[in-house]
Amino acid sequence: MNRTKTIFLAFTGNPITQKDKVLAIKDGYECWDLKQFTLDEFVEKIQQKIPPINDTVKRNYKLAESRDLFGITEKQFEKVSWGLLIPDTIEEGIFNYAETIFLLNLYSPNFLYPLCYVNDMGITRPEHEKNYFDYFHTQTASFFQTEAFVNFYKLLLVQTKYGSWNLDRIQHWDKEDWRLFSASFLYYGLKDYENSKTSFGWQRESAEMATILEALFTAGDSQNQEVVYRLRKRVAVLLSERFPTIEDEIKKDLYKARCDFVHGSFFAQIAKDSPKAHNNIPTPDFNLLYKHKEYVRFALVGYLNLARMVKAGEFGNVKTAMDLLESAIMDVKLREQIRIETKRLFDMLPTTF
Repeated sequence: MNRTKTIFLAFTGNPITQKDKVLAIKDGYECWDLKQFTLDEFVEKIQQKIPPINDTVKRNYKLAESRDLFGITEKQFEKVSWGLLIPDTIEEGIFNYAETIFLLNLYSPNFLYPLCYVNDMGITRPEHEKNYFDYFHTQTASFFQTEAFVNFYKLLLVQTKYGSWNLDRIQHWDKEDWRLFSASFLYYGLKDYENSKTSFGWQRESAEMATILEALFTAGDSQNQEVVYRLRKRVAVLLSERFPTIEDEIKKDLYKARCDFVHGSFFAQIAKDSPKAHNNIPTPDFNLLYKHKEYVRFALVGYLNLARMVKAGEFGNVKTAMDLLESAIMDVKLREQIRIETKRLFDMLPTTF
């Protein structure tokens, strides 16, 4: 059975700036201003773009009243603001939603929460644990209305396989594939902290971000000594041009917060200060955490790209991106090659920091 590789994702958020109902971005990628559509118009248009796989699934579009996860009512449709039509998804996927949103979440500075998505099975409304108002203002269409987004997406499309566990897929994975899946899975978990931090547990986010970096840059290394030192050096090869102070900041900020949390000194300090704090409680360092979340996002994007190139043989006989970064610490020519490729990719990424 032939399945379409096209998917449409609809988001809430503020009204977008777009003259036409449908903005053609590049190569079949489109941004739709859904405030200019009625639900009937949307259903008609989306079925033209993504034909239903059979007549049975046609009940999974417009609903008179809400039911399970399929279909959408007039009242629910009123909440959507804009949407993306994406004509490319990985071929071996079944529905491709998890893989697609994984890559969109790496491109966007904020995690995205589609109100619904459409494939050839109809309209599906994914569940989100967060309150609707927690993410309404961060669903930014302007990031995706550019050719840079399309270029980014198409470049890393093959790496969307790490956005979802798939039995057929993992049968052929090696240790590097599992490294990338693990780091991607941990990155997805950072959405729990976005716009939601607690005074007594905020440093846990630092610990989880440090774990992602370790998964990418030191996990499985033959050496067990000076882990943070080697991690910093490898991260610097990949990110120092974009973030010149990152090597020192990882040590002074991220790993200090991580160690304070893991080894208990954070809680010891709370216990010491609280009796004389006059009801004041510790304040999360929002700026620090957001900045390092961006570092982690760029690190994962950069590593995924290098892993793609390594697997394609573009760096000779190098086996993993981690080995490549280790060699580039001393190999100036190799480091420059990595810098050029990484800068090209990073220039496509939007950031609000």
